[in-house]
Amino acid sequence: MSRRPTRAVNLASSRTRTLSRSRKEDTVKCEQDDLALSGFSTVAGEEGFRVLGYLPNSQDLQGEYASIEGSNVLNGVFSVEMESVLLAIPPKPYTDRASGRKLRPEFTCLLLRVCACSTQYLGAETRQKLELQLGESIQTLTERYHHAAQQLSNNIRPGKGGLTQVQQLLLAASWLKSEAMFTESWHTLCSAIHEAQELGMHKDSSTQGISEFDREMRRRIWCILYTWDWQMSMLLSRPLIINHSCCSFELPNLRLESTPDTDPDLPSPITHMALQCQLAQMLSKIPGVTGGILPADQAVTIQQEIEKWFSSFPPAYRVTDPDTQWDEEHRYVILQRGQLHAVGYMIMLHPLKPFLTRSVDSGLSDMERSLRPAAVDCSLKLMQASRQLFDCVFPINAKFHFVIFIIFDTAAVLCSAITHDTSCSLPRRHEVIEAIGLLLNMMERLSHMTKTGAICYATLATLVAKLSLSSQEKALLDSVSPESLNSSTGPLGTHQTSAGFDPGNISSTHTMPSTPTSQGLHIPETETSHTSGINDISCMDVGELGQIWDWETLDLNLSFPPAP
Repeated sequence: MSRRPTRAVNLASSRTRTLSRSRKEDTVKCEQDDLALSGFSTVAGEEGFRVLGYLPNSQDLQGEYASIEGSNVLNGVFSVEMESVLLAIPPKPYTDRASGRKLRPEFTCLLLRVCACSTQYLGAETRQKLELQLGESIQTLTERYHHAAQQLSNNIRPGKGGLTQVQQLLLAASWLKSEAMFTESWHTLCSAIHEAQELGMHKDSSTQGISEFDREMRRRIWCILYTWDWQMSMLLSRPLIINHSCCSFELPNLRLESTPDTDPDLPSPITHMALQCQLAQMLSKIPGVTGGILPADQAVTIQQEIEKWFSSFPPAYRVTDPDTQWDEEHRYVILQRGQLHAVGYMIMLHPLKPFLTRSVDSGLSDMERSLRPAAVDCSLKLMQASRQLFDCVFPINAKFHFVIFIIFDTAAVLCSAITHDTSCSLPRRHEVIEAIGLLLNMMERLSHMTKTGAICYATLATLVAKLSLSSQEKALLDSVSPESLNSSTGPLGTHQTSAGFDPGNISSTHTMPSTPTSQGLHIPETETSHTSGINDISCMDVGELGQIWDWETLDLNLSFPPAP
């Protein structure tokens, strides 16, 4: 009697494995037929797809592709509720076959893109388990997923992949950004936008006759594309891909995830993108906002528009006194709040940079001089926002490119402001120096995690080493420790003068001592001239950073050779 349940379980398990093998062989046959129809040669990439589990081999036919123990690696990644939902959804290849449809190559691309992006952001424990069981590094694995998807994607004709093709290209752009391939990411984003335009996503009138779910998915994807295009044009000094005057789309309704039990005030996971898209729509009406130096009156207009945008936030995202009731249970709310604040202050600072990175004796008008305090205030608020965002993403999401860029951008602008402040008249100068120290500490920690972080830290450390500071200012800079990053009430918690610092006592100046960086660079002591040695940065290997970042905003006469 006691053995019957065991025999039943074994019999069910055997039938399940037999059915699984049959389904796998049928799925592989469907994929090979689709690849042949699309003109893709399965022979060229056969070995790569076999390793990834998309082609059968002797081990597959003898047993499961991966051990049961291997499948347990991801236990705990999803909540119990999420796992139950996922188990209730039939795998797409089988639902497609049941309705007489073949598995499309673009869906295989999308699946591989999801795997590639997911493996970029694994926790230390999961990473270690996977590397031990697979016998290769996670970095190698994510690259193989990406290259396999790229091989398939290259053979899908333009305009023929539908919504799935747009989705997989969007994830490809995301993967490339995280791997510091910013030029490639921008071009891939361009392809995704063009595919979306072929489907008419930029015009909401083209959604007539489709289901509400599909309409919402199209709006969400276009919202992300629109926002990324706008942000990358600012961060990477690139022209806009989308002609804003030709767009007439609606924002997502943000209620797709809602259930009768859902709190109506709980933000949707896409809320932050809808808000950023809304900001891009507002600012696109201001001429020249994404490039060039704007006059002071336009800088004021942008500042006012962003303040209005801040005031429109739901309670969970408010700049002051946000509603934190969901922070513990829904961690994405914290990340989105920090990202929204950082985006707002980053865009607000963009037209104010020239008023910080030029000497007050260089012919600034009265209005431009009056904007210097606002520029300093915005820089310090951006530093605080980047600090909060850093706390959210480090170390698991250290590859999040936006965090690295805003930390580097803010610190570089503040270094330039101190460099040009020969009269020591910069508003809140001591807080600016303290902020530089905090940003440098954050960048140092990121330098051990990503290639972009290492390049940015080496460059930033060189800029900081060239600053001409008084003994008290240097002591203030040195007093900023990594521990202060973990304290919400640490430096810059208030606008008060730091204890023991006298802003008036800045007579004698000297430069920082030699500073070793995480890349082994040795930065020599500098002369007393405020621009002495700055051009040494032009001799550094800064990779793509030399071409994609707007160095002219620093007004330090830096130039880099064109990319090979």
